[in-house]
Amino acid sequence: MNIKKLLLLAVMPMIGLTVNAQEGSKVDFTPKKGDVTLAFTLGYNSYASVEAAPLFQSFYFTEAQSTNWSDKKLMVGFEAGWFVADLWKLSLGGGLNFTNNPGHPGVPGTVDAVNGDFDVYGMMGELPNLVAVADAQSFSYNVALGLDRYFKLNNVTNLMPYLGVRGGYAYGQNQKAYDEPYAMGKTVAETFNIRGAVAFGLDYYILPGFYLGAQIEPFAYTYNRTSQRVQDGMETMRANSHNFSFMAAPTIKIGLKLGKSNSGKNAYGDNSDELNRITNELRAIRENQPKEVIHVDTVRVTEDCPPAAKEALRSHVTFTIGSSRVTELEEMNVMAIAEYLQKNPNAKAVIYGYADNGTGNDEINHRLAKQRADAVSQLLTGKYGVSSNRVQVNSMQNREQAFTINNWNRVVVVTANE
Repeated sequence: MNIKKLLLLAVMPMIGLTVNAQEGSKVDFTPKKGDVTLAFTLGYNSYASVEAAPLFQSFYFTEAQSTNWSDKKLMVGFEAGWFVADLWKLSLGGGLNFTNNPGHPGVPGTVDAVNGDFDVYGMMGELPNLVAVADAQSFSYNVALGLDRYFKLNNVTNLMPYLGVRGGYAYGQNQKAYDEPYAMGKTVAETFNIRGAVAFGLDYYILPGFYLGAQIEPFAYTYNRTSQRVQDGMETMRANSHNFSFMAAPTIKIGLKLGKSNSGKNAYGDNSDELNRITNELRAIRENQPKEVIHVDTVRVTEDCPPAAKEALRSHVTFTIGSSRVTELEEMNVMAIAEYLQKNPNAKAVIYGYADNGTGNDEINHRLAKQRADAVSQLLTGKYGVSSNRVQVNSMQNREQAFTINNWNRVVVVTANE
Protein backbone atom coordinates (compact mmCIF):
# COMPACT_ATOMS: atom_id res chain seq x y z
CA MET A 1 0.00 0.00 0.00
CA ASN A 2 1.34 3.46 -0.92
CA ILE A 3 -0.94 6.18 0.41
CA LYS A 4 1.24 9.03 -0.85
CA LYS A 5 1.18 7.65 -4.37
CA LEU A 6 -2.62 7.38 -4.34
CA LEU A 7 -3.00 10.93 -3.05
CA LEU A 8 -0.65 12.14 -5.77
CA LEU A 9 -2.63 10.29 -8.43
CA ALA A 10 -5.86 11.78 -7.10
CA VAL A 11 -4.72 15.38 -6.69
CA MET A 12 -2.41 16.05 -9.65
CA PRO A 13 -4.91 15.31 -12.46
CA MET A 14 -7.50 17.50 -10.76
CA ILE A 15 -5.03 20.40 -10.45
CA GLY A 16 -4.15 20.13 -14.13
CA LEU A 17 -7.75 19.89 -15.18
CA THR A 18 -8.70 22.87 -13.02
CA VAL A 19 -6.00 25.03 -14.61
CA ASN A 20 -7.17 23.96 -18.04
CA ALA A 21 -10.78 24.68 -17.12
CA GLN A 22 -9.95 28.16 -15.87
CA GLU A 23 -8.86 29.12 -19.35
CA GLY A 24 -12.55 29.45 -20.13
CA SER A 25 -14.59 26.56 -21.44
CA LYS A 26 -17.67 27.73 -23.31
CA VAL A 27 -19.37 24.35 -23.37
CA ASP A 28 -21.18 22.92 -20.37
CA PHE A 29 -20.73 19.16 -19.99
CA THR A 30 -22.03 18.98 -16.42
CA PRO A 31 -24.89 16.56 -15.63
CA LYS A 32 -28.55 17.47 -15.51
CA LYS A 33 -31.59 15.88 -13.88
CA GLY A 34 -32.12 12.31 -15.11
CA ASP A 35 -28.48 11.69 -16.12
CA VAL A 36 -26.76 8.46 -15.06
CA THR A 37 -23.07 8.03 -14.22
CA LEU A 38 -21.05 4.80 -14.25
CA ALA A 39 -17.56 4.90 -12.77
CA PHE A 40 -14.64 2.70 -11.82
CA THR A 41 -13.10 3.65 -8.50
CA LEU A 42 -9.59 3.11 -7.19
CA GLY A 43 -9.31 3.33 -3.42
CA TYR A 44 -9.44 1.58 -0.08
CA ASN A 45 -12.92 0.10 -0.21
CA SER A 46 -14.78 -0.96 2.92
CA TYR A 47 -14.77 -4.67 2.16
CA ALA A 48 -14.89 -7.45 4.78
CA SER A 49 -12.63 -10.51 4.80
CA VAL A 50 -12.04 -13.23 7.39
CA GLU A 51 -10.40 -16.68 7.56
CA ALA A 52 -11.67 -19.64 9.53
CA ALA A 53 -9.34 -21.14 12.11
CA PRO A 54 -7.42 -24.29 11.12
CA LEU A 55 -8.27 -27.61 12.71
CA PHE A 56 -6.30 -29.48 15.40
CA GLN A 57 -5.29 -26.49 17.55
CA SER A 58 -4.80 -26.67 21.30
CA PHE A 59 -6.00 -23.07 21.72
CA TYR A 60 -8.41 -21.04 19.65
CA PHE A 61 -8.95 -17.31 19.77
CA THR A 62 -10.71 -14.64 17.69
CA GLU A 63 -10.37 -10.89 17.26
CA ALA A 64 -12.31 -8.17 15.44
CA GLN A 65 -11.15 -7.55 11.90
CA SER A 66 -9.38 -4.27 11.23
CA THR A 67 -11.59 -1.50 9.83
CA ASN A 68 -8.80 1.07 9.60
CA TRP A 69 -8.78 2.23 5.97
CA SER A 70 -4.97 2.45 5.90
CA ASP A 71 -4.79 -1.30 6.65
CA LYS A 72 -6.84 -2.13 3.56
CA LYS A 73 -5.48 -3.04 0.17
CA LEU A 74 -5.88 -0.73 -2.82
CA MET A 75 -8.83 -2.07 -4.80
CA VAL A 76 -10.81 -1.33 -7.95
CA GLY A 77 -14.54 -0.82 -7.34
CA PHE A 78 -17.67 0.24 -9.21
CA GLU A 79 -20.13 3.05 -8.59
CA ALA A 80 -23.37 4.01 -10.34
CA GLY A 81 -25.10 7.36 -9.88
CA TRP A 82 -28.43 8.94 -10.79
CA PHE A 83 -29.07 12.70 -10.75
CA VAL A 84 -32.48 13.07 -9.15
CA ALA A 85 -32.09 16.83 -9.67
CA ASP A 86 -29.56 19.04 -11.45
CA LEU A 87 -27.37 19.26 -8.33
CA TRP A 88 -28.39 16.13 -6.35
CA LYS A 89 -27.11 12.63 -7.04
CA LEU A 90 -27.90 9.24 -5.55
CA SER A 91 -25.02 6.76 -5.79
CA LEU A 92 -24.84 3.00 -5.38
CA GLY A 93 -21.71 0.90 -5.27
CA GLY A 94 -20.65 -2.57 -4.25
CA GLY A 95 -19.19 -5.89 -5.20
CA LEU A 96 -19.56 -9.65 -4.76
CA ASN A 97 -16.94 -12.37 -4.45
CA PHE A 98 -17.06 -16.16 -4.11
CA THR A 99 -14.11 -18.56 -3.93
CA ASN A 100 -14.10 -22.36 -3.69
CA ASN A 101 -11.03 -24.40 -2.76
CA PRO A 102 -11.62 -28.15 -3.22
CA GLY A 103 -10.33 -30.30 -0.38
CA HIS A 104 -8.17 -33.42 -0.51
CA PRO A 105 -8.09 -36.30 2.00
CA GLY A 106 -5.11 -36.87 4.19
CA VAL A 107 -2.59 -39.66 3.58
CA PRO A 108 -1.69 -41.70 6.70
CA GLY A 109 1.94 -42.50 7.29
CA THR A 110 3.71 -44.87 9.67
CA VAL A 111 4.24 -42.34 12.47
CA ASP A 112 2.00 -42.86 15.49
CA ALA A 113 0.93 -39.22 15.85
CA VAL A 114 -1.89 -40.07 18.27
CA ASN A 115 0.47 -41.52 20.89
CA GLY A 116 2.90 -38.63 20.40
CA ASP A 117 5.71 -40.72 18.86
CA PHE A 118 7.65 -37.73 17.47
CA ASP A 119 11.16 -38.76 18.49
CA VAL A 120 13.42 -37.68 15.64
CA TYR A 121 15.73 -40.67 15.90
CA GLY A 122 12.80 -43.04 16.37
CA MET A 123 11.27 -41.74 13.11
CA MET A 124 14.20 -42.83 10.97
CA GLY A 125 12.72 -44.71 8.03
CA GLU A 126 9.15 -43.81 8.98
CA LEU A 127 6.66 -42.14 6.59
CA PRO A 128 5.08 -38.86 7.83
CA ASN A 129 1.34 -38.39 8.04
CA LEU A 130 -0.04 -35.98 5.40
CA VAL A 131 -2.88 -33.92 6.87
CA ALA A 132 -5.98 -33.39 4.73
CA VAL A 133 -6.37 -30.19 2.69
CA ALA A 134 -9.49 -28.35 3.83
CA ASP A 135 -12.50 -28.07 1.56
CA ALA A 136 -12.96 -24.28 1.87
CA GLN A 137 -15.42 -21.70 0.58
CA SER A 138 -15.21 -17.93 0.92
CA PHE A 139 -18.07 -15.54 0.25
CA SER A 140 -18.12 -11.76 0.62
CA TYR A 141 -20.03 -8.74 -0.62
CA ASN A 142 -20.30 -5.04 0.11
CA VAL A 143 -22.86 -2.39 -0.76
CA ALA A 144 -22.74 1.39 -0.30
CA LEU A 145 -25.43 4.03 -0.77
CA GLY A 146 -24.72 7.76 -0.98
CA LEU A 147 -26.40 11.12 -1.50
CA ASP A 148 -24.35 14.05 -2.85
CA ARG A 149 -25.08 17.76 -3.21
CA TYR A 150 -23.13 19.32 -6.08
CA PHE A 151 -22.09 22.96 -6.48
CA LYS A 152 -21.36 24.92 -9.65
CA LEU A 153 -18.39 27.27 -9.86
CA ASN A 154 -18.95 30.54 -11.71
CA ASN A 155 -15.47 30.71 -13.25
CA VAL A 156 -14.85 27.01 -13.92
CA THR A 157 -17.67 25.63 -16.00
CA ASN A 158 -17.16 21.86 -15.83
CA LEU A 159 -15.57 21.44 -12.38
CA MET A 160 -18.18 20.49 -9.76
CA PRO A 161 -17.34 20.04 -6.06
CA TYR A 162 -19.76 18.05 -3.93
CA LEU A 163 -20.50 17.23 -0.31
CA GLY A 164 -22.39 14.10 0.64
CA VAL A 165 -23.09 11.27 3.05
CA ARG A 166 -22.35 7.56 2.70
CA GLY A 167 -23.77 4.46 4.33
CA GLY A 168 -22.43 0.96 3.74
CA TYR A 169 -22.57 -2.69 4.77
CA ALA A 170 -19.97 -5.37 4.10
CA TYR A 171 -20.10 -9.09 4.92
CA GLY A 172 -17.54 -11.89 4.68
CA GLN A 173 -17.62 -15.61 5.47
CA ASN A 174 -15.07 -18.41 5.31
CA GLN A 175 -15.62 -22.06 6.20
CA LYS A 176 -13.35 -25.07 6.16
CA ALA A 177 -14.08 -28.82 6.38
CA TYR A 178 -11.40 -31.52 6.74
CA ASP A 179 -11.72 -35.08 5.47
CA GLU A 180 -10.26 -36.62 8.59
CA PRO A 181 -11.80 -39.40 10.73
CA TYR A 182 -11.40 -37.36 13.93
CA ALA A 183 -12.56 -34.01 12.48
CA MET A 184 -15.75 -32.84 14.18
CA GLY A 185 -17.50 -30.84 11.47
CA LYS A 186 -16.41 -27.65 9.81
CA THR A 187 -14.92 -24.41 11.16
CA VAL A 188 -16.80 -21.24 10.23
CA ALA A 189 -15.76 -17.58 10.51
CA GLU A 190 -18.01 -14.59 9.79
CA THR A 191 -17.50 -10.84 9.88
CA PHE A 192 -19.51 -7.75 8.94
CA ASN A 193 -18.98 -3.98 8.85
CA ILE A 194 -21.57 -1.21 9.21
CA ARG A 195 -20.23 2.13 8.05
CA GLY A 196 -21.24 5.78 7.82
CA ALA A 197 -19.19 8.67 6.41
CA VAL A 198 -19.18 12.27 5.21
CA ALA A 199 -17.70 12.60 1.72
CA PHE A 200 -16.17 15.55 -0.14
CA GLY A 201 -15.03 15.39 -3.74
CA LEU A 202 -14.50 17.03 -7.12
CA ASP A 203 -15.78 15.82 -10.48
CA TYR A 204 -14.43 17.33 -13.68
CA TYR A 205 -16.41 16.68 -16.88
CA ILE A 206 -13.81 16.65 -19.65
CA LEU A 207 -16.17 15.60 -22.44
CA PRO A 208 -19.96 15.30 -22.75
CA GLY A 209 -19.83 11.66 -21.64
CA PHE A 210 -16.59 11.36 -19.66
CA TYR A 211 -15.34 12.64 -16.31
CA LEU A 212 -12.60 12.23 -13.71
CA GLY A 213 -13.12 12.56 -9.98
CA ALA A 214 -11.33 12.58 -6.65
CA GLN A 215 -12.90 12.02 -3.23
CA ILE A 216 -11.96 11.92 0.44
CA GLU A 217 -13.96 11.30 3.61
CA PRO A 218 -13.44 14.02 6.24
CA PHE A 219 -15.08 11.76 8.85
CA ALA A 220 -16.06 8.08 8.92
CA TYR A 221 -17.28 5.59 11.54
CA THR A 222 -17.18 1.79 11.15
CA TYR A 223 -18.51 -0.93 13.44
CA ASN A 224 -17.18 -4.48 13.00
CA ARG A 225 -18.29 -7.78 14.48
CA THR A 226 -16.38 -11.02 13.94
CA SER A 227 -17.26 -14.56 15.06
CA GLN A 228 -15.54 -17.99 14.93
CA ARG A 229 -17.02 -21.44 15.43
CA VAL A 230 -14.24 -23.99 15.45
CA GLN A 231 -16.33 -27.19 15.51
CA ASP A 232 -19.95 -28.25 15.43
CA GLY A 233 -21.49 -28.15 18.85
CA MET A 234 -18.91 -25.78 20.34
CA GLU A 235 -19.66 -22.25 21.47
CA THR A 236 -19.17 -19.43 18.98
CA MET A 237 -16.46 -16.89 19.85
CA ARG A 238 -17.20 -13.23 19.11
CA ALA A 239 -15.34 -9.91 19.03
CA ASN A 240 -16.23 -6.40 17.88
CA SER A 241 -14.62 -3.00 17.31
CA HIS A 242 -15.42 0.68 16.71
CA ASN A 243 -13.32 2.76 14.35
CA PHE A 244 -13.32 6.55 13.89
CA SER A 245 -11.40 7.97 10.92
CA PHE A 246 -10.62 11.51 9.78
CA MET A 247 -9.58 12.55 6.26
CA ALA A 248 -9.90 8.91 5.28
CA ALA A 249 -10.17 6.69 2.21
CA PRO A 250 -8.86 8.83 -0.70
CA THR A 251 -10.42 7.60 -3.93
CA ILE A 252 -10.10 8.48 -7.61
CA LYS A 253 -12.79 7.87 -10.22
CA ILE A 254 -12.91 7.39 -13.97
CA GLY A 255 -16.46 7.47 -15.25
CA LEU A 256 -18.99 7.82 -18.01
CA LYS A 257 -22.06 10.08 -18.02
CA LEU A 258 -25.17 9.02 -19.89
CA GLY A 259 -28.12 11.31 -20.57
CA LYS A 260 -29.58 14.19 -22.53
CA SER A 261 -26.93 16.64 -21.31
CA ASN A 262 -24.33 14.84 -23.46
CA SER A 263 -25.40 17.02 -26.38
CA GLY A 264 -23.04 19.64 -24.93
CA LYS A 265 -25.27 22.70 -24.98
CA ASN A 266 -23.75 26.16 -24.57
CA ALA A 267 -23.07 26.73 -20.90
CA TYR A 268 -24.58 30.16 -21.02
CA GLY A 269 -28.00 29.41 -22.36
CA ASP A 270 -28.79 25.74 -22.62
CA ASN A 271 -31.47 26.51 -25.21
CA SER A 272 -29.65 29.08 -27.36
CA ASP A 273 -30.31 26.86 -30.40
CA GLU A 274 -34.02 27.43 -29.85
CA LEU A 275 -33.47 31.17 -29.45
CA ASN A 276 -31.54 31.28 -32.73
CA ARG A 277 -34.31 29.36 -34.48
CA ILE A 278 -36.90 31.88 -33.32
CA THR A 279 -34.64 34.75 -34.40
CA ASN A 280 -34.18 33.29 -37.87
CA GLU A 281 -37.93 32.91 -38.28
CA LEU A 282 -38.45 36.53 -37.30
CA ARG A 283 -35.89 37.63 -39.87
CA ALA A 284 -37.94 35.95 -42.57
CA ILE A 285 -40.96 38.24 -42.00
CA ARG A 286 -41.71 40.02 -45.23
CA GLU A 287 -41.63 43.77 -45.25
CA ASN A 288 -44.46 44.04 -47.78
CA GLN A 289 -47.14 41.65 -48.88
CA PRO A 290 -46.69 40.51 -52.51
CA LYS A 291 -49.08 41.42 -55.20
CA GLU A 292 -52.07 39.13 -55.21
CA VAL A 293 -52.96 37.35 -58.44
CA ILE A 294 -56.64 36.39 -58.96
CA HIS A 295 -57.44 33.71 -61.53
CA VAL A 296 -60.90 33.99 -63.19
CA ASP A 297 -61.38 31.36 -65.89
CA THR A 298 -58.74 32.15 -68.52
CA VAL A 299 -58.44 35.84 -67.69
CA ARG A 300 -55.58 36.92 -65.39
CA VAL A 301 -56.40 40.01 -63.35
CA THR A 302 -53.62 41.54 -61.31
CA GLU A 303 -54.62 43.67 -58.32
CA ASP A 304 -52.14 45.72 -56.36
CA CYS A 305 -52.48 45.26 -52.58
CA PRO A 306 -51.60 48.13 -50.25
CA PRO A 307 -48.28 47.80 -48.45
CA ALA A 308 -48.52 46.00 -45.14
CA ALA A 309 -47.62 47.73 -41.90
CA LYS A 310 -44.01 47.34 -40.86
CA GLU A 311 -43.59 44.47 -38.42
CA ALA A 312 -41.31 44.53 -35.40
CA LEU A 313 -38.10 42.49 -35.30
CA ARG A 314 -37.07 40.77 -32.06
CA SER A 315 -33.61 39.30 -31.56
CA HIS A 316 -31.66 37.69 -28.71
CA VAL A 317 -27.94 37.88 -27.90
CA THR A 318 -26.79 35.28 -25.38
CA PHE A 319 -23.75 35.57 -23.10
CA THR A 320 -21.50 33.38 -20.99
CA ILE A 321 -21.63 33.37 -17.19
CA GLY A 322 -20.12 36.57 -15.77
CA SER A 323 -19.29 37.95 -19.25
CA SER A 324 -20.53 40.95 -21.25
CA ARG A 325 -18.53 40.15 -24.39
CA VAL A 326 -20.55 39.53 -27.57
CA THR A 327 -19.15 36.43 -29.29
CA GLU A 328 -18.72 36.19 -33.05
CA LEU A 329 -21.57 33.70 -33.27
CA GLU A 330 -23.97 35.97 -31.38
CA GLU A 331 -22.90 39.08 -33.31
CA MET A 332 -24.92 37.93 -36.30
CA ASN A 333 -28.06 38.62 -34.24
CA VAL A 334 -26.84 42.21 -33.67
CA MET A 335 -26.17 42.49 -37.38
CA ALA A 336 -29.75 41.46 -38.14
CA ILE A 337 -31.02 44.37 -36.03
CA ALA A 338 -28.62 46.75 -37.77
CA GLU A 339 -29.83 45.63 -41.20
CA TYR A 340 -33.46 46.12 -40.15
CA LEU A 341 -32.73 49.67 -38.92
CA GLN A 342 -30.88 50.51 -42.12
CA LYS A 343 -33.83 49.38 -44.26
CA ASN A 344 -36.32 51.19 -42.03
CA PRO A 345 -34.98 54.72 -41.35
CA ASN A 346 -37.86 55.58 -39.01
CA ALA A 347 -37.43 52.47 -36.84
CA LYS A 348 -35.79 52.51 -33.42
CA ALA A 349 -34.28 49.76 -31.28
CA VAL A 350 -34.92 49.07 -27.60
CA ILE A 351 -32.17 47.07 -25.91
CA TYR A 352 -32.85 45.30 -22.61
CA GLY A 353 -30.07 43.50 -20.73
CA TYR A 354 -30.53 40.63 -18.27
CA ALA A 355 -28.52 38.34 -15.97
CA ASP A 356 -29.71 35.10 -14.45
CA ASN A 357 -30.62 35.06 -10.74
CA GLY A 358 -29.02 31.65 -10.18
CA THR A 359 -25.48 33.03 -9.83
CA GLY A 360 -24.07 36.17 -8.24
CA ASN A 361 -25.81 38.68 -5.99
CA ASP A 362 -28.24 41.43 -7.02
CA GLU A 363 -25.58 44.14 -7.25
CA ILE A 364 -23.36 42.06 -9.53
CA ASN A 365 -26.26 40.91 -11.72
CA HIS A 366 -27.68 44.44 -12.19
CA ARG A 367 -24.25 45.76 -13.17
CA LEU A 368 -23.66 42.80 -15.52
CA ALA A 369 -27.07 43.26 -17.19
CA LYS A 370 -26.27 46.94 -17.87
CA GLN A 371 -22.83 46.05 -19.27
CA ARG A 372 -24.37 43.49 -21.65
CA ALA A 373 -26.93 46.00 -22.93
CA ASP A 374 -24.18 48.61 -23.42
CA ALA A 375 -22.04 46.08 -25.34
CA VAL A 376 -24.84 45.47 -27.86
CA SER A 377 -25.55 49.20 -28.14
CA GLN A 378 -21.87 49.96 -28.84
CA LEU A 379 -21.80 47.36 -31.62
CA LEU A 380 -24.88 48.88 -33.27
CA THR A 381 -23.63 52.48 -33.09
CA GLY A 382 -19.90 51.91 -33.44
CA LYS A 383 -19.46 49.03 -35.88
CA TYR A 384 -22.72 49.19 -37.84
CA GLY A 385 -23.21 52.98 -37.89
CA VAL A 386 -26.66 53.19 -36.31
CA SER A 387 -27.35 56.65 -34.87
CA SER A 388 -27.31 56.67 -31.06
CA ASN A 389 -30.64 58.59 -30.95
CA ARG A 390 -32.28 55.53 -32.52
CA VAL A 391 -31.13 53.22 -29.73
CA GLN A 392 -32.61 53.05 -26.23
CA VAL A 393 -30.69 51.08 -23.59
CA ASN A 394 -32.36 49.50 -20.54
CA SER A 395 -31.45 46.75 -18.09
CA MET A 396 -33.10 44.55 -15.49
CA GLN A 397 -34.16 45.96 -12.12
CA ASN A 398 -35.31 44.18 -8.95
CA ARG A 399 -34.34 40.68 -10.20
CA GLU A 400 -36.79 40.74 -13.12
CA GLN A 401 -36.25 38.00 -15.69
CA ALA A 402 -37.11 37.70 -19.37
CA PHE A 403 -37.65 33.94 -19.29
CA THR A 404 -38.88 31.40 -16.74
CA ILE A 405 -35.92 29.11 -17.50
CA ASN A 406 -33.03 30.52 -15.47
CA ASN A 407 -30.21 29.79 -17.96
CA TRP A 408 -32.03 31.65 -20.75
CA ASN A 409 -31.67 34.93 -18.86
CA ARG A 410 -27.97 35.43 -19.65
CA VAL A 411 -29.24 37.43 -22.59
CA VAL A 412 -29.93 40.80 -24.19
CA VAL A 413 -33.34 41.16 -25.85
CA VAL A 414 -33.48 43.66 -28.72
CA THR A 415 -36.77 44.84 -30.24
CA ALA A 416 -36.85 47.10 -33.32
CA ASN A 417 -39.95 48.72 -34.82
CA GLU A 418 -41.29 52.02 -36.13
